[in-house]
Amino acid sequence: MSNYLDILQKIEENTGMRAWIVGDTARMIEMGIQPDVITLAIDSQDMYQVARSLGTGTVDARGPYPALRGEILGEKFRAFGLRGETIEDDLACRDISIEAIAIRSDGGVVDPFGGRFDIRNRVIRLTGDNVDLIDADPLRILRMLRFSAEFEMDIFWKSESDVRKFLEVQADRMNNIPAERWGREILKGLHRRPFRFIELCDDYDLIPYFLPELNELKSVYDESYKAKNLYDHILGVLEVIEHRLDTSKIMHSDAFVLAGLLCMLGTRTLDGRDRTKIADHLVNEYLTRWNVPSETIDEVIAIINGYRKFYKPVDEEYFCKDVLEYSADAVEIALEFALCVAKAEGFMEEVREILENNRWNLDQVLRRFENVRLQTEGATRYMTGREVMTLLHMKPGRRIGELLEGLDMAVGTGKVSSRAMAEDWLRAQVG
Repeated sequence: MSNYLDILQKIEENTGMRAWIVGDTARMIEMGIQPDVITLAIDSQDMYQVARSLGTGTVDARGPYPALRGEILGEKFRAFGLRGETIEDDLACRDISIEAIAIRSDGGVVDPFGGRFDIRNRVIRLTGDNVDLIDADPLRILRMLRFSAEFEMDIFWKSESDVRKFLEVQADRMNNIPAERWGREILKGLHRRPFRFIELCDDYDLIPYFLPELNELKSVYDESYKAKNLYDHILGVLEVIEHRLDTSKIMHSDAFVLAGLLCMLGTRTLDGRDRTKIADHLVNEYLTRWNVPSETIDEVIAIINGYRKFYKPVDEEYFCKDVLEYSADAVEIALEFALCVAKAEGFMEEVREILENNRWNLDQVLRRFENVRLQTEGATRYMTGREVMTLLHMKPGRRIGELLEGLDMAVGTGKVSSRAMAEDWLRAQVG
């Protein structure tokens, strides 16, 4: 922790203001986790003046609390002005006790609400047992559940009681929360413990507020699996996904977990055979409201629509087309998703060999495209469009694009593996 204290001391020396490590960083230090960015509170409301005094950083004034972001002593930081007159006032504004901890420049800890005690006892508790924090911002309920899921901590009995009473009396206020704020907390909640998070949301009857169509699947039963409704099937998929997140490095994990949450939205059958463009529109509508990036939305829809095809043999040419259309990452996570669903639904042994063979075919295609990058110092093709025009004495036009697309397919399927072979292949197409 000495380097963190050096940062505080440098800030105090250069600005003449007191500074504390707070929030997620203080909590992570207490939990023995290495933070990527240091969160600070500074006894000043003028972040521009702090930046000038430090000679580093830029001020982001878009939110309710201007943030100074920069780097000191090789560490990235974000600094906020105190909320209130003292550090204790600032900590009292924070919703969860384990986030209401501050570390001084002398190494002392300010912990007026017992956050360190709660960390040791693995409980999530409203700061100061103050239900008014929920009244001020009801979305803090979802944040409380997210922390409980992510850190596998129990919710303190009084906080649980207060929240349930609030929801009984003022549940309608949940409807007034903007969709993008729901989305921000949902994405964070799904990030590491998607199964546990959704299970907790269900336990507190929150799902109807942010995803009513998911809640409706509790009454939908597939003809082949009448013992479980589609909602339970989704929970099963999320449980397997949660385990995979712990044991494997999943590329584009946001799309991966969102596909698990939304894979049966708009359908009435387990295999999704009744899925239509209307269902895709529903997924797109929710993710757009939640302010999910458009590329992630495209990946989610591609996973949902494409993963079941991997339960049958897929040849290299088909994989090549998919990689070129959707990207290698999108195809890989769709195949990984198919594996998770097979495990969740209990038919993994029936399709294991097929999935392994499909994985091998995909690897061959990806290896060939990677060889292009190795041979061309990072380029995705052996030749550019201009080089094709020079080689074939052709003018710009649609035909050049068609030739490049065909060359991509030839590379992915192993027919072309060098610049010279690419030139021969192109000549053969117009010869």
